[in-house]
Amino acid sequence: MVDKANRKRLSYLSVVMLAGSSGLYAADKEEADALINLDTSPVEVEVTGAPDELADNLKAYLPSLATLVCDSDKERVERFIDASDEKLIEGAEAMGYFDSRFKMTPVRNGGCWQLNIAVEPGTPVRIDQQTIDLVGEGGDLGAFKDVVTDKPYQQGDIFVNSHYEDFKSSLDKTANKLGFFDAEYLKRRVLVNVDTHKADIELEYKTGQRYKFGEVGVTQDVLSDRFMERYLRVEEGQTYDSDVLLEQRRLLESSGYYKDVEVRTQFDAAENAQVPVEITATRRDRYSYTATLGYATDTDFRFETGMEAHWVNHRGHKLTGKLRLAQKDPALGFVYKVPLWDPENEYASFAFDWALSDNDDIKGEKLELELNYNRQNDSGWKQTAFVTFLDEKTQVDGSPEVHSQLTLPGARVSKTERDDALFPTKGWRVRAEVQGSYEGILSDVSLLQGSIEGKYLYTFDHKGKVIARGSLGSSWTDEFSALPKSLRFFAGGQSSVRGYDFESIGETDADGNVIGGKHLIVASGEYEYPVAEKISLAAFVDAGASFDEWNDYGFGVGYGVGARYKSPLGPIRFDLAVPDDDPSDLHFYFSLGPDL
Repeated sequence: MVDKANRKRLSYLSVVMLAGSSGLYAADKEEADALINLDTSPVEVEVTGAPDELADNLKAYLPSLATLVCDSDKERVERFIDASDEKLIEGAEAMGYFDSRFKMTPVRNGGCWQLNIAVEPGTPVRIDQQTIDLVGEGGDLGAFKDVVTDKPYQQGDIFVNSHYEDFKSSLDKTANKLGFFDAEYLKRRVLVNVDTHKADIELEYKTGQRYKFGEVGVTQDVLSDRFMERYLRVEEGQTYDSDVLLEQRRLLESSGYYKDVEVRTQFDAAENAQVPVEITATRRDRYSYTATLGYATDTDFRFETGMEAHWVNHRGHKLTGKLRLAQKDPALGFVYKVPLWDPENEYASFAFDWALSDNDDIKGEKLELELNYNRQNDSGWKQTAFVTFLDEKTQVDGSPEVHSQLTLPGARVSKTERDDALFPTKGWRVRAEVQGSYEGILSDVSLLQGSIEGKYLYTFDHKGKVIARGSLGSSWTDEFSALPKSLRFFAGGQSSVRGYDFESIGETDADGNVIGGKHLIVASGEYEYPVAEKISLAAFVDAGASFDEWNDYGFGVGYGVGARYKSPLGPIRFDLAVPDDDPSDLHFYFSLGPDL
């Protein structure tokens, strides 16, 4: 039997549970939040005789200590102690201790008050039986089953009230997420027997009817209605799911057309269990521009600028252009992009590229046109099938110019993973490509060529960063001398092997001109360590080879040191490097841009 006092306590607890007053319990708060009351007062509180979790909760339940200061008189302190009695009981019961005893004693310590709370926690109440029933249309859905399967307690667990409240909150959140807006508790109570120190939980949850999306209204002025439909994931009559609304917003935000997207549900206008949805998308600036600057001892200054028209017409077509001003390799090009049926993951594009490349031994001038189809799979891999038409003039120093035309069908895959766009601390990038041509079929040369390149970045706990980079390429052709310069492999330079001149590593002809090779291997290792908030120092080793025979090649190795500065536009790099065979041949490099 439970005595009268305990019956009152049982009644009080049941009323609190039925009211769902999770705010009365501090056990579910983060420890820092729970103890904020103590952090704002000079008066210290010491709890003895209680487990750590109970001690923290008792401190959190105390009345505000803000009214106590070191100079408070003893009468004021005694009033605080009297006001704490019920709060300590509530704090203990929230942690499953229903017959605890407390004694709070004020003492002077170091010129200030200290409150010592001696606790006799008693025997905690433990869970005996749990009856949790789910009825209604949502009872068969996996999301609800997952919640119910993960019960708040195991038999014999101490009855910590926050677990019970968290479980109910999970049910309510699942109902709201899936559109069961009429869900209700038919039964929810906790029966505590303080004599046997056992508690039984009884919950019966009725999900009710599942709502659907009603009329979908869209307000935007970039895409025509026909093409906007390709971006809509919310449809009238579709069962309600808040994840669909989040996906709808993310899709429009990532489209590149809008600077702000709002997806609102109008519950007040719901009829026949259908909730209208209103989508408002505000256009971004139509054009954006980029510019970068670089310098290397062997190539002098390099300036690159780009422009992107985020939409060209009401079908969402896009246009990007680039211009590179450089002594060794100027370039000009544009890409026209057409979103397809699944515009987030599928598009076609047409690319034009003109480029001049001159390493003093061999010069190439190319005009390249490419038509491609692109898609991205669920894992984030970008897959491209393409056909490239290449018209290029190649001239080795002292030799006549060779004019080549090739039609190159091929495929490439790529993926980048990083934790930050400008200053990644970890991530990787990989790109692989295969292409080929056949003499006589819109091509002057037969060729099969494959390449793969990758980069890996990782930051250790001590903030040191390692960057590894590598490239591998191979060509199969019987007419290397007729191969355009852009399809030959070279090593050396700022993005290849630092310490060597631009494209200075490769096979040579009888006159000593570097003419490139059929195959390529490049590897690089770099270590950075921060010495100030925005400044890091770096050391690196690069190695590379361009050659014709796999059994006959040698590496050019360069090494050096550098500094990195975190600017608002990304890291600025300053590097000094030398080749291993001539430490007096110093090269300086400057560049701006993210590591991945």
